[in-house]
Amino acid sequence: MKNASYFDPFGRQLSCLVTIGMLAATSFFGVGTVTAAEWRLEPELRVGYEFDDNAVLIDFAGTTAKIDGYILEGSATIGYATERTTFDITPTLRSRNYDAELFDSDDQFLTLNFNHRGLKSNFRILGNYARESVRTAERADADPDVDDPDEIAGDDTGRVFEIGRRNRFWIMPQWSYNFSEKSAIAASVIYTDVDYDDLFFVGAFTPYSDVRFDASLIRGFSARTRGYIKASSRFYEPGNSGVDVDGVAFNIGFERDLAQTTRFRAEVGVEETKPTGSESDSNAVWDINVVKNVETITLLAQYKRTMEGSGGGRVTARDSFNLSVTKQFFPERLRGGLGVRVYTTDRLSNDPGAFEERDYAQFGAQLTYAMSRTFSVRGDYRYTYIDRSTTAGSDNSNSIILWLIYRPTAMTTSR
Repeated sequence: MKNASYFDPFGRQLSCLVTIGMLAATSFFGVGTVTAAEWRLEPELRVGYEFDDNAVLIDFAGTTAKIDGYILEGSATIGYATERTTFDITPTLRSRNYDAELFDSDDQFLTLNFNHRGLKSNFRILGNYARESVRTAERADADPDVDDPDEIAGDDTGRVFEIGRRNRFWIMPQWSYNFSEKSAIAASVIYTDVDYDDLFFVGAFTPYSDVRFDASLIRGFSARTRGYIKASSRFYEPGNSGVDVDGVAFNIGFERDLAQTTRFRAEVGVEETKPTGSESDSNAVWDINVVKNVETITLLAQYKRTMEGSGGGRVTARDSFNLSVTKQFFPERLRGGLGVRVYTTDRLSNDPGAFEERDYAQFGAQLTYAMSRTFSVRGDYRYTYIDRSTTAGSDNSNSIILWLIYRPTAMTTSR
C-alpha cells in the first residue's frame, strides 16, 4: 500500500513539521521551567536578479534555455534559547519571475532545529519542508553556509528538463543517553517523503518515501576520542513505479576532537539492499568528514559513499565529496564563501530496472558586503556540470544572482 501523503503532501507534511516543533518546544519550555530564557525574532527580506545560461541543464543541438529575471524572498527566524535548550523555526516565502513565464514560481520553505541537553541525555530534531518548482531534479547545492554533514541532501532523480513542482519533507530526530563518562547509546530516525505535481512531462518523476533507523553503542577512549558501532535498517517505497527496497547496515566509527572547535569523524561499514523480487546485494559504505567552526571561519569537508533513495524510482549507490567554507574578512563588513558538491551514481548490481549513471559537480562562490547594520549586497555564482551515461557528451550551466538584503535588528525578549 503506497503512502497516502502523495495525495495531500502540502497540508499534511507542513502541519506535521510545525506540530513536532511545537510539541518539542512545549515539552521542554512548559510549566515549571525556571531557567532564564530568551525569545528572538530575526526577519529578513531579499531582492535579487538572476541570470542562468542553461536553466534546464541540457543542450538541444547547440541551443540552451537562457533565462533572467527577479527573485523576492522573505523569511523570519523565531528562536528560543535557555541554558540547556535551543529552538529555531524559519518559514521562507520566495517568488521568482523570469522573462520565460514557464519558469515562474511561488515557493514555500520551513526549517526546524531543536536541541535539548539533559543531565545525561541529549535530544535533537532537524527538519525541513520545501514546496518549490524545479528546473532540474538535482538537489546538490553548493551552499557555503552548510556546517552540518547531516544537512546535506543526498536524494535526486538525475533527470533534467523535467520542469515541475516538488514537495519534499525531511525530518531527523536524534537521541543519546550517557551511562557514564565513557559509555553511551544513541538512536535516530531519518524520514524523507517526496512528491511531484504540475509536471511538464507526466510521470517523469516518482514520488517516494524513504525511512532509516539507526542505533549506536558509543565508547569513549579519552576526553577527545570516541568509537562506536552502529546498526541500521531502511525501507524505500516508490509511489507509482519503481521497486521497493529494504536494507540493513552495520558500521564502525571513530570521532576525535582535534581542537575545541574542530571535529573529525570516520565511519566504514557494509549495507545490504534487497529490491522486491531480486536477490540481496552488499555494498561498502563510508563517511569521512571534518567540521571546524570558529568566530571568523567555518569549514565542512566530507567524502562518503551511501545508498540513497531517489525520485527516479530506485535506490542508487552514491559517491560524493562536499566542501563548504566561509570566511569573515577584515574589515568585518566583507564575508566570502566557497562551496563544492561532487558525486557519481551507480546502479545496484541487483537492480532489475534501467538506470542512468551520471557524474555531477557544482562549484559555488559567494561574496557579501555589509553597507550598514541592516543593508547588505551579495553576489552568488554557481557552475554546474553533469555527464549522463545515456546521452553523448556533457552539459553545464553558469548562474549568477545579485542580492540586496535587508536585515533589521533582531527583536528579543527575556524572562
